Amino acid sequence: MESSDNKILTIDISSNNIKVGLVSEKLELEAYSLQPYEIINEDIDGFAKSIDMTNLWKQINTGIKNVLKRGKFERLLGISSCGQRMAVVFLDKAGNEIYGGPNTDIRGIDSAYLIEDHFSEEELFKITGHSPSVMFVLARLLWFQEEEEDKFKQISKILMLDDWIVYKLTGECYTDYTSVGESQLFDVNKKTWSSEIIDAFNFDNEIFPEIVKSGTVIGNLKSELIKKYGIKQIEIPVIKGCGDTQANLIGMGVIEDGNIGITLGTTAPVHLVVNKPIFDTELNFWTECHIIDDKWLIEANTGSAGRVYDWFKDAFLHNTIINGDDLMQSYLHKSKPGADSTYAFLGPELMAIKDMTSIKRGVFTFQPPSMIGERLPKIENFARSSIENICFGVLENVQALCKFTDSDVKIFTSGGMSKSKELCKILANVLNKNLHVPLVKESAFIGCAMNVLVGLKLYSNYKIILDKLVNFEKFHVDSSISEDYKNIYTEWKNLKNKLDDL
Repeated sequence: MESSDNKILTIDISSNNIKVGLVSEKLELEAYSLQPYEIINEDIDGFAKSIDMTNLWKQINTGIKNVLKRGKFERLLGISSCGQRMAVVFLDKAGNEIYGGPNTDIRGIDSAYLIEDHFSEEELFKITGHSPSVMFVLARLLWFQEEEEDKFKQISKILMLDDWIVYKLTGECYTDYTSVGESQLFDVNKKTWSSEIIDAFNFDNEIFPEIVKSGTVIGNLKSELIKKYGIKQIEIPVIKGCGDTQANLIGMGVIEDGNIGITLGTTAPVHLVVNKPIFDTELNFWTECHIIDDKWLIEANTGSAGRVYDWFKDAFLHNTIINGDDLMQSYLHKSKPGADSTYAFLGPELMAIKDMTSIKRGVFTFQPPSMIGERLPKIENFARSSIENICFGVLENVQALCKFTDSDVKIFTSGGMSKSKELCKILANVLNKNLHVPLVKESAFIGCAMNVLVGLKLYSNYKIILDKLVNFEKFHVDSSISEDYKNIYTEWKNLKNKLDDL
């Protein structure tokens, strides 16, 4: 790759980190910066959480400048971004931030009764495709109306987190279908702000920004920012991005009916692509818009995945001189399916919205030392069982989503844990499906860059970009191992059902 290639600047604000990347026209990730940011607990119970938006913007600027210094480029083609879904920012008339809240802010729990007075859970789900209300912007907005009336009256615009990034770069207020779809103020059937919900609570329509498609050119980077970043260009277009999940999905190739994408990050959301909005009659799995025209997604979520992986490394491998990831790979390679009857129950499971608040125990089960037993568990067995636990949780959600499609299912994965070849082998055999993994695992960066290529009309659609520029590694099923995993999963599930009663 020539160092003078045109580049694309991408920004991803995930649940834990600010990530800035520099991507080539060929969708090669040249450089990236990663830094954590702080979530502020506003109450003792931990329900009300916020983000210091001034500090977040400062850190974003630091990340941008660091990446631009490290990467070499002749010209920046454009900038695009994505952000954690459900995170929201309220602006006043002067454009200043009144409130910024992460996806974990559930202060709206105190205002949920107001929603229930107007809509049943089923009625709201049929409009928005989402539940429960306490997780989304609607409940938070009502909380401010009740608890912080002065701030509520100051609200001039409501922006999802990715919308806010675009606003800070350009001064323009827009949202897109994937971002606003996580607000519970959006009609997923009509693909517009829900007048039914907005009118029910007498919200001012002016506070809701115009909705555009991802890949729309919003404007140019502010001239003062061009100067601040030390870029020798007069104009740099900023292209509307999307929710981080959708950026991951297009970056890993999940765009066609029957495609299933597994994002192996902090949590492990699982998404199925469908050609019309389909609603779960149990009000459990979410329905949302995809970036691709006339495509929707059904979402299940395995829950803690990367958290389990990181916890295991921190708890059991922190005193070793060998890198924790390398040690995990070694343990997975030398251990066998089933980990000598060692099973882990550490959180990943079938999505169950109505059971989210129940307290569950983290458990390992294994054969204890005895006079009879000869095969005692070792550290590699515990390591493998924790990974198999994640894969079994993914399996449950994949199986559930397959019921919503008649198309041939093709499975993709990306995210931090997909860098582990041993984990990908296990996952393919647990699912009994070949697994397609993009060579660039940080697929949100690639998805954002694809939005730029489409927005600037360098390519007419996402499929052409995928076919030409995105390469995959394929993990094939070993039929004998996969058959073993059917029995191992059944044993895991039987034990889990018993442990859930503890």
